[in-house]
Amino acid sequence: MNAAFSTSVKFDLLKVGHCQHPECAALRGGSRRAIDFPALVGLIEHPQHGLLLYDTGYSRHFWSATRRFPECLYRVITPVQLAPEEELLNQLEARGISAKDIETIVISHFHADHVAGLRDFPNARFIATQTERLLCEKKGRLGRLRRAYLHDLLPADFEKRLRIAEEAATVPLPPNMQPFTTGLDLMGDASLIGLDLPGHAASQLGLSFHSEEEGLIFLVGDACWKIEGLEQNRPPSRLAYQLFHRGKVYDETFAKLRALLKATEAPRIIPSHCSTTWSQRGGTRRIARD
Repeated sequence: MNAAFSTSVKFDLLKVGHCQHPECAALRGGSRRAIDFPALVGLIEHPQHGLLLYDTGYSRHFWSATRRFPECLYRVITPVQLAPEEELLNQLEARGISAKDIETIVISHFHADHVAGLRDFPNARFIATQTERLLCEKKGRLGRLRRAYLHDLLPADFEKRLRIAEEAATVPLPPNMQPFTTGLDLMGDASLIGLDLPGHAASQLGLSFHSEEEGLIFLVGDACWKIEGLEQNRPPSRLAYQLFHRGKVYDETFAKLRALLKATEAPRIIPSHCSTTWSQRGGTRRIARD
């Protein structure tokens, strides 16, 4: 068995649109002023498996999927802004990357702000956990909407292209990932390790890997909305918990991430909607093709 993170990859972080919510929604005790919730997308270049994405952020498909009632309530409650230059396809094209170059998309979970661009990548296979999606598919349109799940965002051949993350081999993690002890070997070479981070959704796939320039990275989806939440022990507001799958389970996952953050040589934890993380990176490009 390969040691976890024995293969390094290249990594970029992209901002693909944003919405706004009060600060207190993301950080308990915060103000009521509106702050940006960027939709952050990971772009990864693997030496053997090519180009991968972690989520896709927003896309034009979001507006077509929310035309009718009751789905239109989504765009009313969560107004989305997506400038043309922030559209994922345009950002990739600026790096010399076409949609057909993306070989794999790792899906954190199926909320619309994470999967709205799946239809734009006809050649990609998908890796995702199974529990949340199956739960949503059993519900009616209102039930799906409450879980931010828009079935129309999934490609028609989604099932044929899906690989279920839970079916990957389990591998031990190094001490600097404690209290997480095992993960899922998503590529079969222990380079990209999936970790289930439930609570916000019934299942949510975090992704950890070793970046050539930044060391160990841990993309945690919506298990935390702002890095300050982990640093200051300020989870989201109690009102936000009404939208979570299980508040108690969310707290358990949040506590593990806090413990990890304090560990020696801890990975860099990147929440999917953290404006602080985005501003610190400064939009540096590390992956581009001629």
